[in-house]
This record gives sequence, structure tokens and C-alpha cells, in this order.
Amino acid sequence: MTQPGIVLRKRAYLLLGCFCLIALGIAGRLAYLQFVRGPYLREQAFNVRTHEVPVEARRGVIYDRLGRELAVSVNVDSIFAVPSEVKDAPATARKVAEVLGLDYDWVAERLAQNSAFVWLKRKIPDEVSQALKVLDLPGINFTPESRRVYPKGSVAAHVLGFAGIDSQGLAGVEYSYDDQLRGTPGSIIIEYDAIGRQIPQAMHRYIAPVDGQSLVLTIDEVIQSLVERELDAIMLANKPKHATIVVMDPRNGEILGLGCRPGFDPNRFADSPEANWRNFAVSDTYHPGSTFKPVTAAAAVEEGVVSWSDNFYCSGSVVVDDRRLHCHKSDGHGSLSLTGVVEFSCNVGFVNIGLRLGSTAFYKYWHSFGLDSVSGVDLPGEAVSLILPEKDCHSVDLAVMSFGQTLTVTPLELMRAMAAICNGGHLVTPHVGKEFRGADGQVVPIEWPVGQQVISAETSREVSVAMEAVVATGTGKVAYMPGYRLAGKTGTSQKTVGGVVSSDAFISSFCGFGPADAPEVLILVVVDEPVGEYFGSQVAAPPFGRLMRDIYRYLEIPLVYKAGEGPAGQGGRDTPGSAELTVPSVVGRTVGEALAILQSAGLRAEATGDVSGVVARQTPGPDAKVAPGTLVLLEAGPGGPAQGLVIVPDVRGRSMTDAAMLLEKAGLRIVIQGTGLAAAQNPAPGSSVAAGSPVVVAFEPPRD
Repeated sequence: MTQPGIVLRKRAYLLLGCFCLIALGIAGRLAYLQFVRGPYLREQAFNVRTHEVPVEARRGVIYDRLGRELAVSVNVDSIFAVPSEVKDAPATARKVAEVLGLDYDWVAERLAQNSAFVWLKRKIPDEVSQALKVLDLPGINFTPESRRVYPKGSVAAHVLGFAGIDSQGLAGVEYSYDDQLRGTPGSIIIEYDAIGRQIPQAMHRYIAPVDGQSLVLTIDEVIQSLVERELDAIMLANKPKHATIVVMDPRNGEILGLGCRPGFDPNRFADSPEANWRNFAVSDTYHPGSTFKPVTAAAAVEEGVVSWSDNFYCSGSVVVDDRRLHCHKSDGHGSLSLTGVVEFSCNVGFVNIGLRLGSTAFYKYWHSFGLDSVSGVDLPGEAVSLILPEKDCHSVDLAVMSFGQTLTVTPLELMRAMAAICNGGHLVTPHVGKEFRGADGQVVPIEWPVGQQVISAETSREVSVAMEAVVATGTGKVAYMPGYRLAGKTGTSQKTVGGVVSSDAFISSFCGFGPADAPEVLILVVVDEPVGEYFGSQVAAPPFGRLMRDIYRYLEIPLVYKAGEGPAGQGGRDTPGSAELTVPSVVGRTVGEALAILQSAGLRAEATGDVSGVVARQTPGPDAKVAPGTLVLLEAGPGGPAQGLVIVPDVRGRSMTDAAMLLEKAGLRIVIQGTGLAAAQNPAPGSSVAAGSPVVVAFEPPRD
């Protein structure tokens, strides 16, 4: 018989063993939670009791090549809510909706969310922010953010692009260089108790944002303004679907100016159709027509299949593969030298040159000039050229391609090839980025490689001489000016519409450079479907000539006169006046007053539109620095307060943000100069100007 004590001891041991197992399980669980899950649980607990408010980094400034601001960021407030801190949600939602102009139900829904942080409205004007701050609503908070401002308005819009609400680059260099411009956002971390109250003496951690680097472009604001002026003149005179002008240094690929029409204002990019944002110079291809002929000529000379002493006969047409190809001169040019074929843009001559060259060599140089690949420009959305596959190329295809039809290129691809033709034969990479500047003043240049030599320096010189004859006495003579040694090539190509070559849709173009013997400036003008006149010599050559004249003066490029054409009837060199002039503001004035003011300032002016009214827009804009004698294009409209004029408000003494918002509210745009408080403005307060006009505001640091 079992002793009762033994049974009790066994039960005690069993119970003790169970307690030990339970204790070991609890200890193991505690160890697991402490050592394995501990970091995760600590992070979760931290997230529950803290709120993180983002602090946006300021995007870097974008400058032109001489340090003039093209894109800046100004401080504004953004509104967010901490729902757990809101005391009276319906009343708060009603007040917030009223001040911010939001829907009440939407605000109430946001305030009811089970979240530590919800946005209500981003980047609001100062006066709206102040109106909400005075209400002192619990749970409604403010955080500083930056708003992107483009002080020059639509100038260089297709180069700059624009940034979105989260300060992300969406187009142009804002997109291409977003990683460098955007910076690193910071945050403010605040600790709260279980019912959402800030804990006194608790952790309030501030993680400072790292502002983005500033970007210096190769763009020159003055040259860009001249480009914009000519584009506006083209749109008014020729009413095309699109137009683009690119100005580049052919020696290194630096783009000095690039503009497209239709355009847009990056400050209000959403107000313009998305089609207006498209950069035609980068993202579209077109038939280059006769502006491609120098490429064919250079390839043929380099290959040795033609020489400058060769003669070509043009009867007005030529038959290739049972197909008759016509020259633009229906009765023919007769006998021409190779220089004459280039000078008078003879299609028949280039058909013979192309056939001598042969398809193998033609495609070889198509590749060598980089026309079968993107140019490498640092702007987004670059298109690629199109050409018939070599295996499908017949004699008639080669003949037509030799004078620039059927194949397509982008404007920048053609400029890259033309730069090689005039700079001694080297490929360059078109680009707009020059260098980065850090907050510490450190400068980091952007390196752009020079490509291979595709033609010899001798071929480059010889083709340049032939292209100089185009401007001097050939199809581009409308661009000729005494003393300006310019070379170029006109182009008039038929568009392909619906897969069929159109008989009434044309692209007019002109590509040229100067000085012809030592090029510093290369310009391409492309006009898509002009109304009325459509020959490149009539539509594109005149803007090229006007641009070259003003750029020569601005860059102080010496003039070289031939015998008998100098200022006093003698040959020699002459340097355009070097003193820069400041363009006065004439917006809102009558056309007569504007012309008189500009003339007295040493400038020329032309007015278009309703010349009986007032000036609604001027290009170059107010306070631009230009060479004496520069042409200022005036766009006039109906005058008087009832015809769309607004009164310029007084912004003197205000901060940059206040001034910008006040002018924007008045329907005007600000042009910022300096930093600090507004010290002066032009036009003066109380002036009547056209809606959308620029107001130049000079800011100075406040005095002690």
C-alpha cells in the first residue's frame, strides 16, 4: 500500500515541474520579445507615440551662364492636421474649409481619419496662411515648404521645364537634374501621450533638410530673349503649327538659347495644353530638306568621289529608276560647279552627288555624323531619327535622301552634324548643363566629351566656304549683311501626312553659322507648316539674319568687311559697340510712346497687333541687358482700363513671397532681382499695364 506522503511528494514534484515549465516558457517568451523582437517593437512603440512632420528641402537655384536667376524657390506654408488633437471636428472643418476654399465634407473626412498626420492644402499664399493662423485651431498645423518660381515667366520654358507640388522635377532640366536639384527632405519628430497631447520635456527632434545643389546652365538670358523675340515674330507673321530656334556654340556643344512655340509659362504650366510643353527641338523629328545637303557634300568630298573642280549639269529634272525627280528651279540651273550646286541648292546636282557616293558610304557617314542615335542632350524625351534600312535602299531612295527627303532627324541631331561640318570635323554633344554649385560654394563642372573626328579639317573648311557662298549670293542671300561672314543653308521640305508626301504642307528651315572661317555661333530655325510663303529663304533666313546681327553685337564678334563694303567704303575690321543697354519697360504705354522711349534708349523697335492701342508685351523684357541697336519686338493690343489692363500694386517694403503673391493676385508676374525686402519696382505702383505683364522688383537686405 502506497504511503500518503509519497503520493503528496510526487504531486508536489509534478506541480513544481509544471510551474518550472511555465516559468521557462514565460522567460523564453520574454527573451524572445526582448532580444529578437525588441528592436521592431521599440520602433512600433516609437511610431505610436511620435508624429513626424516632413520638412521639404529647398530646390537648388537654376542660373544662366552669367549667374542670372532663371528658377528660384520661395518659402510658403503648407497646412496639415493631427486628427487626434482636433477638439471640435465639425466646427474646425467648417472654418478650415472656408479659409482654404475647400469642400467641407472633404475636410471633415480628413479630420476623422485614424492617422497621425494628414495634408489639408499645400503651398498656400501668405495671406491665406495668416488668416488661418489667427484662428489658432487645435490640431491644425503649419510647416514651411518651398514653391518654385520662374521669375522670367515663359523665357526658356522648354529648357527649364517645371516642378510639381512635391518639388519633383517634371520636365526640362528640372527633370533631367532632379536628383541634384531636389536635395534631401528633413523632418520634425514630436512625442505625444496616449490621448494625443504633446508630452512636456519630451523628445522634439529636428532633422534638417539638405537643400539641393544649384545648377548653372549654358543658356545666356540675353540670347534666349532674342530667340524668344524671333519666335514671337515668326508666329505672328507666318502662323505656323510649331516653330523652334536653337543657338549653339559649335566648338563645344553649349546651347546658348533654345525656344519653341507654342510656349507656356512654367509658373502656371497647368493652364496650358500639354502639347505646348513639348520641346520640338528634342522630341520631334522632321524632314530636314536642303539643310541636309551639306552632310551629303561633306561625305562625298571626304570619300573623294567628287571634287570642287567638278561640273554638274541641271536641266530641271533627272530620271532615276524610272522616276523623274525635279529641281526647285523648273527650267534648270545649267552647268554648275560643286560650290554652285551647294550655293543654289540644286536637287539634280545632289542626286548625282548621292549616286556617286553610293549607299554604303552614305550610310557610313549617316552613322559617323551620329544621325542614327540620339545626340545625348541633357533634356528629356529625345527622339531618334528615321531612315530606310540599307538593305531596302534603291537608287531612287538614295537620290531622294541625298537632298534631305524621306529621312528624318531631330533639330538637335542636325545641329550636331552641322557643328562637325563647321568646327573642323569633330562631333560634339549638345548640352545645357554647365556646372553645379553647392551651398558651400563648391563648383563641380559637368564634363561633356568631344567625339570622334568624322571629316578632315580641310573638308570642313571647304564645305564652309561653299556654305558662305549660299549666304553671300545664293539661296540664303536675304540673310547677308556686310561685315558679317555668315555661312548657311536654306531648307524647304515637304511633310509626310498619313504616310503620303503632302503637296501643301511644308517645313521651312535655315541652319547657319558665323563667322564662316572660325565659327562661334550656330543657329537653326525650323518653322512647321507656315501659312502663305513657305520657302526657307523667305521664312527662316530672315530670323537667322536678325539673330546673328544682334548676337554678334552682344558677343562683340569683330566684323570683317570686304573691299568696298566697309563703313567708309574701305575694307577692314570693326567691332560692334560693346556697351550694354538696359531695355526700359514700355508695357502699358501707347505704341507711339513706346517707340520713342526705345529709340531714345538706343534701341530699335517694331510693333505688331493693334498699333492704335497699348503695348501688351515686349521682347526682350524689361531690364534685359542687350547691345545697342538691338531690335525690341512689341505686341500691341487695345488700350484703356476696360480692355484688359490692370493696375500695378505697390509691393515696396514687402517680402519676396508677399510681393510675388500680391502681383500674382493682380494678374501680373514678378521678375526678381536681389534678395531681402522690395526696394523698387518697374512699372511704378498705380501704372496701368496689360494682364500677365512682368513687374521687375528689386530686393535689398533690410538695413539695421
